[in-house]
Amino acid sequence: MHLIIVLLRLALSAVFGIAGVTKLLDQRGTREAVKNFGSPESLAPALSIVLPIAELAIATGLLFAGTVGAGALAALLVLGLFVVAISVNLAQGHTHDCHCFGQLYSRPLGWPTLVRNLVFMLGAGIVLWQVQASPAASVFNMLAQLSSFQWLLLIGALVMVVGILIYLQRRQKSLAAKTSGPPQGLPLDSIAPPFELPAYAGGTSSLAQLLAYGQPLLLIFTNPKCGSCVVLFKEINEWQESHREQLTIALISFGTIKENFVNVARNGLGEVLLQQEREVAEKYGANVTPTAVVVNAGGRIASPLAAGADEIRKLLSTALENSSHSNHNHHPGIAV
Repeated sequence: MHLIIVLLRLALSAVFGIAGVTKLLDQRGTREAVKNFGSPESLAPALSIVLPIAELAIATGLLFAGTVGAGALAALLVLGLFVVAISVNLAQGHTHDCHCFGQLYSRPLGWPTLVRNLVFMLGAGIVLWQVQASPAASVFNMLAQLSSFQWLLLIGALVMVVGILIYLQRRQKSLAAKTSGPPQGLPLDSIAPPFELPAYAGGTSSLAQLLAYGQPLLLIFTNPKCGSCVVLFKEINEWQESHREQLTIALISFGTIKENFVNVARNGLGEVLLQQEREVAEKYGANVTPTAVVVNAGGRIASPLAAGADEIRKLLSTALENSSHSNHNHHPGIAV
């Protein structure tokens, strides 16, 4: 039991310490994550600083005899808030990035995120129970009392943890490298690859049908589990309603109707098509989500790919400006 308590305190201290440091080093991402979890926008800047400082305080408190009880209790409370926030977001169908460990490790919310925090809560609960049952010592004194065999087990556990952290960091860098820089789309004025896909509303829809309205088409490639996409969906419905006379806006997602139901129903999205995997996205070179491209009324590529919410907003603005200019300059006998 002595070794287990040492491991739990060290592990929890490391988890909170890494979480606090990585969040402080990525304040912009932390603010965005806090807002995605439901914080009022006015409080997000303060919470993005208070939260990592609290995590660092917990990490420190777990190491010393006089503060381990308070540290374990604070860990339980913070983890409890995380569990509630994650549960509420999952129940509402929100799967934005958790940003749990800043840029070191950030994945869309899911049941694994919830389970991980419940496991951490169990560990904090055991430490708090042990503190109540017997006087606590500092981790450093507890380490001094370990036998040689216990030290071997501890070192093995630490090596495993370090190995996992190195793997996660390299994986995150690899993913970032793949998505960094401008995406490689199709050449401007090249013929847009045709497609015909099942429509969320029923039946099928094709590129030709989307262009039949006689106006430019903004294709947005999305993913039902993409955190950035989920945030953008709130705006896409407004775009579809406000700009329907200038621009056709269609989403190409993938997966089943059930997997896309929450996002489509909650946001009232129209023109949603479902590819089986990523077969249409690959034809257009859209290797990340969300990514968008404009196809002109003649069925040709009219813009570079725009990856990410900010770039898609800029692309929408440019497409609307071009559409307005075309309508302004249009008169009989001149094709636009």
